[in-house]
Parts: sequence; structure tokens; C-alpha cells
Amino acid sequence: TFGTFCATPTFAVFVSMLNNTCIRAGKPPLGFLNPFLFSTGYKALNDITKDNNSGCGTQGFNSTVGWDPVTGYGTPNFDKLKDLVLAMPYIPK
Repeated sequence: TFGTFCATPTFAVFVSMLNNTCIRAGKPPLGFLNPFLFSTGYKALNDITKDNNSGCGTQGFNSTVGWDPVTGYGTPNFDKLKDLVLAMPYIPK
């Protein structure tokens, strides 16, 4: 959909900026994001709790508190994500 088409490269820019922040702080880049996003990172997303994705004559799914099929965990908040990334422990390999 058009939303995904726009959102994916936009979020990629956020990740690039977060990796730059890590490198400047002497930490490694983030790498695979899912463990971070689902364990801690979701706390830095703006939860969308109203509306739905109606279509095809149905109400679709409703947005709700926390994860939902319409918005996932929500929209990224760069400043909060940056703070979480910088607070992550760095364990040298």
C-alpha cells in the first residue's frame, strides 16, 4: 500500500540516524532490530489508539492500546529511541 511505500524508507532513515548516534558514542550499529524493538524499543513508539482500517464493506481492525494489526506498536519517536539505544549496554565481542 501507499502507506508502507512511504513508511519503510522513512523508518530506514530513523535507523540510519540511530546507527550514526551509536557509532559516535563508541557503540556498534544496531544490526537486527526485532529483538530491540519487541523487548524495549516499542516503549519509544507513539501508540495509535483511535480509528480503524475499514474497507471492502467491513469495519476492519480497530486500533487499540499496545500492539494492534492496524498500527503495530505505533509511530517512531526519534528522541525516545535515541535515548533507549544509548542506554543499551555494549558488550564488546
